[in-house]
Amino acid sequence: MITLDSTSIFNQPWFYVLMLLVIFGAIVILVILAKKYLKPFQSDDKPKSEKEIAEEEVNRMVRPVEDEETARQMEAASKEIEQNSKKTAKPTEAEVTQEEVKRTTRPVEDQETQKQMEAYATSHPEEAEEAKKKSLDSEKK
Repeated sequence: MITLDSTSIFNQPWFYVLMLLVIFGAIVILVILAKKYLKPFQSDDKPKSEKEIAEEEVNRMVRPVEDEETARQMEAASKEIEQNSKKTAKPTEAEVTQEEVKRTTRPVEDQETQKQMEAYATSHPEEAEEAKKKSLDSEKK
């Protein structure tokens, strides 16, 4: 005769927890499959494009101008900005390089740093020559 004693697998607490996890896992899988393949459970929402999302966000944040004077001023400013953007041409590569050199070669206030820079310049004369050539080329243009 077979008897169920306390050492049976069905009497263990971890077995109950495991069975609950299996049952709820099966329910979750069934719901996912139903939403994916069964027509009545599928949602009709279509994903929005990035452009639509951006337009909605702008419309939410921007309030329409109600004052006519302010509206005229804003329109005049936008026309002025548009005209200025057409006038200013894109800078050439030489102009950009020259601006970067001016920005990065500001005077050094720390004497120790100045000495280190001079020591580096004397130990690497080829870099100094190339920098001079580039500055002369950019000045000619």
